[in-house]
Amino acid sequence: MAKPVDKPQIDKFREAARELKTDQSDAAFEAVLNKIAHAPKLTNEQIKELVRRKREAGKG
Repeated sequence: MAKPVDKPQIDKFREAARELKTDQSDAAFEAVLNKIAHAPKLTNEQIKELVRRKREAGKG
């Protein structure tokens, strides 16, 4: 029985990107970058609280 040929890593990456419906346009990149740049800075306590909430949400 013939062994299936593994795809090169770049092909796997492209396939995953298509499945996630990524957008490679400059406008999409700028929009995401702008969102990140203007996000409020969180304190360590706020970060810990967010992590705690995510853990609890994942258990339910």
